[in-house]
Amino acid sequence: MSAHTIDSGHRELVACHSCDLLHLKTSLPEGSKAYCTRCGAMLYAESPRAIETALALSLASLILFVAAHLLPFISINIEGNASTIFLVSTIETLTRIDNQLLALAGIFLLLIAPLIVLLVDILLLYRLRFARPGKAAVSRQLLLLAGHMTPWNMLEIFLLGVLVAIVKLASMAGIVLHEGFWAFVALVIINLFIAVKIDPETLWQALERPQC
Repeated sequence: MSAHTIDSGHRELVACHSCDLLHLKTSLPEGSKAYCTRCGAMLYAESPRAIETALALSLASLILFVAAHLLPFISINIEGNASTIFLVSTIETLTRIDNQLLALAGIFLLLIAPLIVLLVDILLLYRLRFARPGKAAVSRQLLLLAGHMTPWNMLEIFLLGVLVAIVKLASMAGIVLHEGFWAFVALVIINLFIAVKIDPETLWQALERPQC
């Protein structure tokens, strides 16, 4: 949820999303952020090139997403028995052991949900940057869809689980991290950077501005 703005005559008020305290919205220097005077939550930011930056990073994330799933992920060597694992092969393994529910969850959380989030974000950011006037309704629906789908994007949790497994296996097996693993790490880092750098309020502000 983001801070929301209220028109009060010629003054624009911003309500804090955490404590609902109203603030008079003022212009900020480029790169600055406004915070709630009561609870310290961020209200809004002034980032003129935030949309362009987020769009470029989202396109990079899509490339890394494809690479992480198609390139070798990790190799494990236990007493001379070596096997190379691909990210998509984890889903195949779950299916092979007849755990259909877990396999479906893996397909959704590792493949479908992150891909939908990436594609929706790219389309939304493209429209916010390049869409013609009068097309804001579609962008608004995309922004709402992105808000609903983002909580299902749990790639960072999967990465944390992989790191824990690597630490536990390191003492009993030889482990080699391949290109797919590093692409996945870069993907998670870029996604976290976008989440921190581009707050929802910036997107709503871009949506409310006249589009060219």
